[in-house]
Amino acid sequence: MKSHDPSYRGVWRRMFRSPACLLLHLSFILVIAGGIATWLTAEKGAVRLVKGEAVSEFVSRDGETYPLPVELSLESFDIDWYPGGEIARGYTSRILAGGEPVEVSVNRIADVRGYRLCQSGYDSSGASVLSVNHDPWGIPLTYAGYVLFSVAGLWLLLSPRGRFRRLLRSLCVAALLCGAQGAAAAVAGIPAETADSLGRMSVVYQGRIVTFNTLSRDVLKKLYGQESYRGLSPEQTLISMRLYPDEWKSLPILRIDDNDLAQALGVEGRYASLTDLFDSEGSYRVDSLMRLPSGVDSRAIAELDEKVGIVLTLHSGDLIVAAPAGEELSRWRVDAELLYNSIPFSRLSFIFLFAASLLGFVSIGRIGFLWRITVALVWAALALSVVSAALEWVISRHIPLSNTFGTLRFAVIILTVAVLMMRRQGRLIRSVVLLLAGALALVAFLVEVNPVVTPLMPVLHSPWLSFHVSLVMTSYSLFALTFAAAVVALLSKGSAPRLRVFSLSLLYPAEWLLGLGIITGSVWANESWGEYWSWDPKETWALVTFLIYALPLHPSVAFMRRPGAFHAYLLLALATVGMTYFGVNLLDSLHAY
Repeated sequence: MKSHDPSYRGVWRRMFRSPACLLLHLSFILVIAGGIATWLTAEKGAVRLVKGEAVSEFVSRDGETYPLPVELSLESFDIDWYPGGEIARGYTSRILAGGEPVEVSVNRIADVRGYRLCQSGYDSSGASVLSVNHDPWGIPLTYAGYVLFSVAGLWLLLSPRGRFRRLLRSLCVAALLCGAQGAAAAVAGIPAETADSLGRMSVVYQGRIVTFNTLSRDVLKKLYGQESYRGLSPEQTLISMRLYPDEWKSLPILRIDDNDLAQALGVEGRYASLTDLFDSEGSYRVDSLMRLPSGVDSRAIAELDEKVGIVLTLHSGDLIVAAPAGEELSRWRVDAELLYNSIPFSRLSFIFLFAASLLGFVSIGRIGFLWRITVALVWAALALSVVSAALEWVISRHIPLSNTFGTLRFAVIILTVAVLMMRRQGRLIRSVVLLLAGALALVAFLVEVNPVVTPLMPVLHSPWLSFHVSLVMTSYSLFALTFAAAVVALLSKGSAPRLRVFSLSLLYPAEWLLGLGIITGSVWANESWGEYWSWDPKETWALVTFLIYALPLHPSVAFMRRPGAFHAYLLLALATVGMTYFGVNLLDSLHAY
C-alpha cells in the first residue's frame, strides 16, 4: 500500500498527476484573476436617458463622468406590467446609438462598441436609467475560468479512475432501486411513507424556512382548492408533478371558479389541465384574454395566470428550494409545524363555539347537563385557540399578533375566557358572547392563509408590536362584551339596569386599554419613522372609537342615564370598532400589512 503524504508537497504531487484536478484549480485562478482585472480596469456607472436629449457620457459610481464611444438618445420607454398593473414585469428602452437603433430590456443587454448597456430602472419623470459596464479584460478572463471549470468538472465526473466513478459503482444497487421506485411514482405517486418523510424536509418558501409539508399544502390548495388530489397527499402530488411534468400536464388540477373564464377557454367543469391552456401551436391562450377585451373578469384571469406560473415554476425545479446548510428547522420545530398543519384549529374553533352558542340558547330554563356540555365545548375551543397560537409562536419565533388572523384569534381567546369567568351572569348573555366569538372565529378561518406564518415586515420587528396590538384587541373585546349586554338588555328590558352597571364596569378598563394602545402605537410610530401621528385612517378611527365610547362614561350626559338609551348607544357604537378594524383596510393606510 502506498503511503499517503499529508504535506503540501504531496498535495501538489497528486494534483499534477491528475490533469482534470489541475485544470479545475487553474479555473479558480482564472476567475480570481478576472475579478482582479475587473476591479482595476473596468468602468462602471449609469446613464439617464430622456426623450429629445442626446447623451455622450455616463456617471460612474464614485460620481465621475466618462465618455461613451457613441452618442445615445431615447426613442421610447415602455413598462410591461403584470396583470393588475401594480407590479412591473419588465422595462424596455428603444434607443439610438450612433444613429443605429438598439433595444435594451431587462435580461437583454446591448453591446455598443464594447460598452454593455443594461436596463436598470427608471425614475418618476419617465426617464430610462441604463447601467454601463466597460470591462475588456475581466470578463474574458472570468469566462475563460468558467469554461475551464466546466470542462474540468465533466472530466472528473467521467474519468474511470476518478473518485466519482468509484462512488457510483458502490451505489449502483441503490440507483437501481431508486429508478424502480420512480417508475411506480409516475402512475400512483410515491409511497405515503416516503412522502411523509419528505414532508419533514426544510425548504425555503415565502421568505422563511418551512417544512415541505407546509409548502406542498399551500401550493396544492392554491392550485386545486383542496389539500389532496385523487387520493394523493400534498407531498405526493407535488413530487409527482416535479418528477413527471409531461404526464401531469394533461391532468385537470387548475381550479377555475369563474364560469365565463372556463367557457372562454373551452374548459368543461371547474378544473383545467395545463394542456387546456395552450393551443396546438404552443401559444398561451390565457395571454390573449389578458391583451384583448374578452368580457371575462380580469381578476379571474390573473388568478389563473398565477396558478400556471406556479406549475411552470414547479416543473422547472425553482419552486422547491432546500434550506441552506445549517439553517434547517430543528426536530421540535418540524414537529410543531406538522402538528399546526395537520389540525384545522380555526375551523374546529368556530364549529365548537357556534355549537356551544346554540346549546346555550337551548339550555335556557332547561336541565343543566346541556349547559355543562356547552361549557365543555367552550373549554375545547379555548384550548384549540391557545394551542394554535402557541404553535405559531414556536414556528415563527414572534408573538402571533402581526396579521388579521392572529388578532382575531386573540379576541376569540379573550371572549371565551370572559364566558368562563361570567358565572354570575345569565346564560343568555353568555350565549350571545359565544355567538360573537364564533363569528370572529369564522372570519378568522375565512381570512386564514396557509401558511399563516409569514415573515414580518421590517417595521413589525419591534417589541412595541405585542404591547400595542394586545392592548387594542383587549379593549375591542371588552367593547364586544358591552355589545352583547346591550343585545340582551334590549331583548329583556327587566335586566337593563343591571346590565348597564355591568357594561359601565367594562367600559372603564376598555377605554383605558384603548388609550394605552393608541399611545404605544404613537411611540412606536415615532421610533420607526420619526412621526408619532400622521392622521392615518387606522389611528384616526381608533381615536374616533375612543371618543365614541368615552361619551357613556360621562354622567353629565342626561340620556345616557336611561338604560334603554344607554344600551341602544352601545349597540350602535360597535360599528366604530368594525370600521377601525375592518373598514379602514379599504382605504390607503400605513396599517395595511
